[in-house]
Order: sequence, then C-alpha cells, then structure tokens
Amino acid sequence: MVILVLPYTDSVFHFVPEEENTENRALKTMPEFDWSFIDNFPEEFDKYYSDNFDLRNQFLSFNSKLKYQLFNKPPVEGKAFIGYDGWMYLVKDEMDLYYGNTVAKSDELTNYYDIFRYRKNFLDSIGCKYYVVIAPSKASVYPEFLPLSKRKSVEKTLTDQIVSLLDTVTGLTVIDLRTVLKKAKSRDIRMYHKTDNHWNEYGSYVAYEAIMDSLSVDFPNLNPIPISKFNIETVEAKGMGLTNMMGIYDEVYEDKIMCKPDFKRKSKNGEKNNYPVVRGFPYTSQYEIVYTVANDSLPKMLLIRDSFGATLIPFLSEHFSKSVFIFDGWHHWFNEDIVLNEKPDIYIQLVLESFMSNVSIEKKRD
Repeated sequence: MVILVLPYTDSVFHFVPEEENTENRALKTMPEFDWSFIDNFPEEFDKYYSDNFDLRNQFLSFNSKLKYQLFNKPPVEGKAFIGYDGWMYLVKDEMDLYYGNTVAKSDELTNYYDIFRYRKNFLDSIGCKYYVVIAPSKASVYPEFLPLSKRKSVEKTLTDQIVSLLDTVTGLTVIDLRTVLKKAKSRDIRMYHKTDNHWNEYGSYVAYEAIMDSLSVDFPNLNPIPISKFNIETVEAKGMGLTNMMGIYDEVYEDKIMCKPDFKRKSKNGEKNNYPVVRGFPYTSQYEIVYTVANDSLPKMLLIRDSFGATLIPFLSEHFSKSVFIFDGWHHWFNEDIVLNEKPDIYIQLVLESFMSNVSIEKKRD
C-alpha cells in the first residue's frame, strides 16, 4: 500500500530529491492531444506515464542496488554479465567466439583468403608492408574470472582458423596478441578493465611492445619505448561501459590502471585529410586521427582500427614521420583511395578477434 501511495504523495509535496535517469535510452515525452489521433492518445499517454511517474528513477535505482549488491546480478540482463571478483563480460560476440560458435566453413575461409590476398597484393604494388594485428577479447585472456557455468574448452575458434589461414598468405605478417597478453599476465598487472570489454593502458602498452617488436624485423630502427619510461598509476574511477549496459553505473568502481609517460612526447597533431566518414558511424571526430614527428627518415604508417586501437595511438604515434589512424566503424574494409593518398610504408589492420567475421562481409575482388 505504501508503495502505491508514495508516488502520488511525492507528486504533490516533492519531498524526495530528484534522481537522474541512468537508462541508456530517451524516455517518452508527453503526447500532444489531437482529436484526429484520439484513438492513439490513451496508449501513448500510458507509455509516457510508465516512463515518468513520480519516484520511478528512485524505484529503479533501488532495484538495481538490490539485485547487484544482494544477488550479484545485473538489473538489465542479456547484454553483459558479472563474473568473479567484479569482472564483467559481454554476452554477445565475445562469448560466441569463446564458445566456438562462429567457426567458419570452408567456403567462408576461401572468402577470407581471397580478401587478405587481394589486400596484400595491392599493398605490395605500392611498396607497403602489410600487418594484421589481432586483439584478443577479454574472455580469451582472462577466462578464469568467468562464472564456472560459462567456462568452456573448445577445440577451435574463428581466430584459430584465421591465424592458420593468414600464415599461408606469403609476405603477410600476423601479430596474434593472444599469446603475448596471456604470457604478460605473469607480470601481475591487470591488462583489461574489470567493468569494460577493452584493455586498459597497461594492456595497450603490452600490445604496442609486441607490435613494435614485429615491425622491427622489417624496420630495424623501430623499437618500443621501454616500460621504465612510463609511470604506472592506479586511480579509483566509476565503472565503465559494461556497468552502463547493466544499469549499475552508479554502484560500481574499479581501480583504473594508466601508463603516464615520463618523457616529452615527440609526436604532434597533424593535418587531417577529412576523409568521408563511414555512413552511420557515431564518433565522427575519432574517424581520422593524424600525428606527425619532425623526422623524415622515419616511415609513414596507416592503421585501420576499431575501438581497441584508441589507447594504442599515444604509443605508436611516437615512431612515425606521419601516422594516420582510421576508425572505420568496426567494418574492417579496405579503402584503396585512402591508401593511395597516404602512400604509407606500413599498413596495419587492427581488429578485435570477435569482430574478425566482419572482414568477410567485404565484396570479393579478382
């Protein structure tokens, strides 16, 4: 009875402080009354009231706290889940890959081969070296924090198939970061955010170090900056992306691990070419990022990335006379026009392993 009376009482006296809406959607607004749409008005008003009745946000917040703090369950289920020691994981994509649900058939593997071979041949024709960097998903590196009910050992994943396939493309260098990051766990510094699916700045450094070591085989003057030149800092911060998905953003904190340079950076912001942004891409300001270093003897690099590339930019940009980072909206398409305009010495395709299947969407070329 109290629960029924409280919203009405608060609507009159406003004795409970307002609480911010934390849902990742726009709430319904009051519908305009129109005689020509009188039949639809009751339904629209009902939707509006369901989203806006007094104390609604307070009730939702209480429900979130109850589920998370008492039962360790997210109030919004189906997008992410909570593992051990506060570790959180994506439900889709990442777990499909982990369970081996995305393995490719033979004709699909042929499609992958044709796509990568075409890209390799095109880049060869302009004297550019091609590197494919595979960023591991969180579950690949830290499966031990998954709930026991979600752990599974599979014989082969799509990533395994792609790595084996790319090894047959002569002259293409594959940098499989799964082994690198798993080995780096022995350093006892967490490399992924607990409350997000991305690696943190230290995980980015480990990836950067491996990338530079691989590049140095073809470009001996390219060597990673040693970790001793960075200060590893930890600060308490609010939970990140996965807490938003689960509706517990205000309930969770984590120790955010950062790598702060203990030196003056050489790279400066460069001039953009303002390439047309992929249709529907929401982060237009991040689509094209350019850095330059005042040393023409250094090679030029073009890196096509997804969201995992963001924290690599400060590390990699220190080593090239010009470095261009294109965030292509998780498509991983090959844009010949950008390649021909930039004329890079090094072309890096960075792809999160759970998005590797997007590569196969590109139209095959002869």
